Amino acid sequence: MKKWLKTSMVAIVSSAVLLAGCSSDKAGDTSTSEGGGAPSNFNAEGYPIVSDKVTLKMMGSKAAIHGPWEDMILFKKMEEMTNIHFEFDTPPQANYLETKNLAFASRQLPDVFFNSQLTPDDEVTYGGQGYLIPLEGLIEKYAPNFSKLMNDNPEIKKSITTMDGHIYALPLIIDQPRAFVPNRMWLNGDWMASLGVTAEPATTDELYELLKRFKNEDPNKNGKDDEIPMSGVKLDSLQVALLPAFGLLGREVEVKDGKARFNPVQSQYKEYLTYLNKLFSEKLLDNEMFVQTSQQMNAKGNANQLGAFSGSAPDLVLKVDKPEDNLKHPMLGPLTSPVNSEKLAMRASNIRRGTFAITSENKYPEATMRWVDYLYSTEGSQLAYLGNSFKWLDDAKTKWTFDSPEGENPEEYRAKLTPDVGGQLPLIKEREFDAKRDNGKGPDYNKMVDEELNPYAKREYPDVYFSNEEQKRLNVIKTDIKTYVDQMEAKFIVGQEPFTKWDDYLNTINKMGLDEMLKIYQDAYERWNALK
Repeated sequence: MKKWLKTSMVAIVSSAVLLAGCSSDKAGDTSTSEGGGAPSNFNAEGYPIVSDKVTLKMMGSKAAIHGPWEDMILFKKMEEMTNIHFEFDTPPQANYLETKNLAFASRQLPDVFFNSQLTPDDEVTYGGQGYLIPLEGLIEKYAPNFSKLMNDNPEIKKSITTMDGHIYALPLIIDQPRAFVPNRMWLNGDWMASLGVTAEPATTDELYELLKRFKNEDPNKNGKDDEIPMSGVKLDSLQVALLPAFGLLGREVEVKDGKARFNPVQSQYKEYLTYLNKLFSEKLLDNEMFVQTSQQMNAKGNANQLGAFSGSAPDLVLKVDKPEDNLKHPMLGPLTSPVNSEKLAMRASNIRRGTFAITSENKYPEATMRWVDYLYSTEGSQLAYLGNSFKWLDDAKTKWTFDSPEGENPEEYRAKLTPDVGGQLPLIKEREFDAKRDNGKGPDYNKMVDEELNPYAKREYPDVYFSNEEQKRLNVIKTDIKTYVDQMEAKFIVGQEPFTKWDDYLNTINKMGLDEMLKIYQDAYERWNALK
């Protein structure tokens, strides 16, 4: 407590000194000229953005893989070009949210949040309280790149404008196939070849039969009963691949024929849980997947124990000698089931909100908006995505490759250049640029997803904002319902709760306020749908 009070007193005294000592002739002054308008040290066009260097404080989430942000080429290059220097406060990802919330609660705010993990609730609450400043006017005047993106895609503006008409945070925009399908299920092609299986499963029943063969016919040919037919990291990793087979786009609220519904109370959800219960009881589902880490699952894959598994690519789980050998392991396509004949895939939003915000502490909002707008240009997004370590392989710029030091893991190296690795930054990841990446002999996963999954991909619910009152009610109702669903879901799957208790499960959720929750979602959807 004493330390906090001391810090607060220092901040108050420092603020008083700053207010008393401000003058238009001090070095680096960017005070607004008489009568309003842009600051005197600010260049509305061209570079540098400010003639005399200014320093801002930035807070962001630091992933374990990141190097020090002050050493990252992204910020060094941006400072050279813009004359804006940052001092960094980068709490570890594991306790970043706690630190971020404390910064708001104590009013010890940075000038800028970057890779900020601001929730829609944060934007509504702290924007309404004046801690985050409205950005729409600054965007109109000083962000031509982002303005163009909003004009070209009206859904962007709809998805980042709060109910009071303001924009308090900027998003990551992903114009790439992989943005639409957040996870994939892979099949062990070596096991399939060992069993003489040539056709990939197209239904849940066919997948079940394949998993039984993985379990019973020793496909890894080691003479041991050590095969794990299907695995993942937590149940979420299976939901993306399997829930659509039962006609459901996730386990949250979905808009179906214009009406909001809660999928965990649908009859198709009961069928999905029944299917997983069958897999679990017959030991076709990894019994450790509810608690295992990705490293633990990958170890099983490297030991040639996994038949079907979730992940971004086969070689992240299985031992794959050459990049082209990834193609031996097929990606599971959309399945149908006895309760759903339509092929479906879950389409994630290509707009990731809350990546960047300017606080009320920032004395240079015009310059800051120009700074971040560069990241929404082609050159700026490439810098933020890859640093300066990619190179074109031909003069026509039809192919590029990431240029990392020999023997160093490319992603670990990229994490020294930009916090994009393990984070979400305010930029646009362009499909046209990404499509030109040279994969060598490896598969083009973006193209694979684009051809095999995206034709069937749909969004479950748009990016909406709730009012303060709505959010407060949701924080109570939805939290209680979600906690209960999580508990019962696991109990149904492992057999601790029989399906004869399904009606009791439904009644409990209804009593928790399901109708009120769905009305809030329905109202928010209709408001969003009415926006232009």
